[in-house]
Amino acid sequence: MIETRKTEIRYVTSDPKKMLNMYLAKRVLKTWEESFIDEDTGETVTIERNEILFDRGTLIDQDILAKIRFSMEADGIREVEVSNQNRLAFENENNVLYPHIAQAEIGGKKSKFLLYATGLENACLILKDYIELNYLFGFTLTMVKEFDSCVILTDTLKERKVDDASIAYLKEEITTEEYLDKMDEENQEDEESKPDERKFYQIETKITFMNGENEDERVQTFVVNTFNVDRAMMLITHYLKNKEEECEKQAKENGHEFRKREIHTAIESAKPIPVGRFIPKEFSIAYIE
Repeated sequence: MIETRKTEIRYVTSDPKKMLNMYLAKRVLKTWEESFIDEDTGETVTIERNEILFDRGTLIDQDILAKIRFSMEADGIREVEVSNQNRLAFENENNVLYPHIAQAEIGGKKSKFLLYATGLENACLILKDYIELNYLFGFTLTMVKEFDSCVILTDTLKERKVDDASIAYLKEEITTEEYLDKMDEENQEDEESKPDERKFYQIETKITFMNGENEDERVQTFVVNTFNVDRAMMLITHYLKNKEEECEKQAKENGHEFRKREIHTAIESAKPIPVGRFIPKEFSIAYIE
């Protein structure tokens, strides 16, 4: 007979008869408290101590059963969890969001998504939730996998007829504030927005941090949802400068010295990738809180 989770018999019991010839599904711990005086505050501090009496996966034969019965009398063990199956492996817990790519067939049409998730099951939950809220048809999840390590950025600006401001910004001829002002001016002049022509660009970016005579170079991957590669590089540079300012602010708040660095970016490689939508990171964060 093939054993699966469907055929598992698992329960918590204090009856020795129901333990015999079963496997321990969880460790059996002896727990007690110890108190000591904190030398700095003079207060009494209590901590919990644990000792492993029997490990998970132990087969409860007559000898082990006798030891468990003794522990129930001497060590305060009240009950144990047992199973008819010896399950030793366990899934590691993870609360770190990582980029994933997924595909779903929605109303007969295939759509690809980028999202942050802690793992495959978490990604499926997020994807189902998002599709149910944002689409009208029946759907089937057809693919979910971990994506390359990257930073995902989205362009919230509308497409412009002329992109001179972006070019000037990339050449460092205008500041970030001046660039955003020009974008706002163009937006007011052009009330009729163009169709959404944004694509997802995967860009390997060489980043140079300059601090006086010292240089630090690294290559980082970004996925940017925007209209063209030039605008994507502008968003990447803007993101990096904002991060540098956040570090400076945090250092000052903690009373530390911070030497702000100049940041220069260059494209190592760039390509569009076939993705239709990015599920906002805030949506994914709700699934780890």
